[in-house]
Amino acid sequence: MLKQSEVPTMNCYLVGGYVRDKLLGLDPSDRDFVVINESPDSMRSRGYSLVGNHFPVFLHPLSGEEYALARSEKSTGKGHSEFECAWKGVTLEDDLYRRDYTINAMAETTDGVLIDPYGGANDLEAGMLRHVSPHFAEDPLRILRGARFAAKLGFSVAPETIDLMRQMVGEGMLETLSAERLWKETEKAMLTDNPVVFFEVLDACGALDRVFPELAALRGIPQRADFHSEGDAFVHTFMVLKEGALYSAKLDDFRKLRIRMAALLHDLGKSRTDPKHLWDEEGNVLGKHPGHEEPEQFEPLLNSLAERLKMPSNIKDFVFRVTHVHQNVHAIFSAKGPGLVRMYERLDAARALRHDPHFLEDIAIACEADNYGRLILKDDGTTKRPENYAQREYFCRAMRAIFEVAPGPIVKALMGEGRTLDYALEKVVAAQRSSVKAMIAEQRAMPKEDRDQLLGTRA
Repeated sequence: MLKQSEVPTMNCYLVGGYVRDKLLGLDPSDRDFVVINESPDSMRSRGYSLVGNHFPVFLHPLSGEEYALARSEKSTGKGHSEFECAWKGVTLEDDLYRRDYTINAMAETTDGVLIDPYGGANDLEAGMLRHVSPHFAEDPLRILRGARFAAKLGFSVAPETIDLMRQMVGEGMLETLSAERLWKETEKAMLTDNPVVFFEVLDACGALDRVFPELAALRGIPQRADFHSEGDAFVHTFMVLKEGALYSAKLDDFRKLRIRMAALLHDLGKSRTDPKHLWDEEGNVLGKHPGHEEPEQFEPLLNSLAERLKMPSNIKDFVFRVTHVHQNVHAIFSAKGPGLVRMYERLDAARALRHDPHFLEDIAIACEADNYGRLILKDDGTTKRPENYAQREYFCRAMRAIFEVAPGPIVKALMGEGRTLDYALEKVVAAQRSSVKAMIAEQRAMPKEDRDQLLGTRA
């Protein structure tokens, strides 16, 4: 086994995200190296092993870190699907020139000296994302990548970069991206502190209409002013996403992702509302959306979006459940035992709760985000934010009361008496209704102060 001192030294530099994050005062997670004046043969002779299929990237024989030969790239096909890669005579400046944004086109010597030929440090200080060169247009994924950086870092995108993005969108370059690449960037963006910014950047350059047409279709879809004085369904959607990001901030990534995707997509069905419910004959806004939570209205839209992005099935299923029941959760205080059991069945909660202990809580969080992602019109014409959402705790308690009725013993006992399976299942439902009715009665019998504390009522 080689010792560190036995690995010959080379002319190499730290580059890209490592340098950017170090200047931002963040803890860089990975180190990326670029090597100058070497070749594949010389790298192998030093003990490095080739790992790149399309690019000259090698693994260090001891640390396992990646070292790439400085290279230039030239696109020979649309959408960065075909390109030529050269490394002979390529300088560090040439290598940095092919990169996407100036903040990612900086290097550092092994002595810690910054090399910044394209003004990345200034843009970093200004909070600006700016493309390095016209080569930016060779890979359309850089549009989504820039939108993600804007969401992650809280940066703005330079006007000239937005213009170039818009040109790329107009040339149909986004359509060359694979579903897997689209989902990977979307997932990363949804896990940032402010995922709304990701969609704002995509909207600014026209990419939202191409990648997320189901969301773009919500523009101009009116809502009832008394319940949604914030604006149309498009505005409401991103207010809900903002709330969903806030309420899920301290959760693990999987829970964050599914809550935020549900917040983003819960109202897709509103774009398919019959116009007679949106405007009266004189053109006055009605803004009603009957049935937008029913699968026949929203599911085709969810399916098309999920297919375009190759959304994981467990995320898609969670979005479906939230979309299907969010109206029921909002109105849960008026629901009786049978209605609560139907809600339980809509959620397929019996199956979910066997392996997903946070299922009910996350459904409730997504619904709470929907409630707070709007403005209510007051009698004096001003608006206010909704004051509380006691439905969250009530919903979880009701669903758990039903879940605690174990159907197995009931079915076994009744069929042992010669009863039919249908009869036994009817008795299971009756027991579930009785359980949730008992929970409701117990809650109503509590003093108001105790009930408010139990439900988490808050201003």
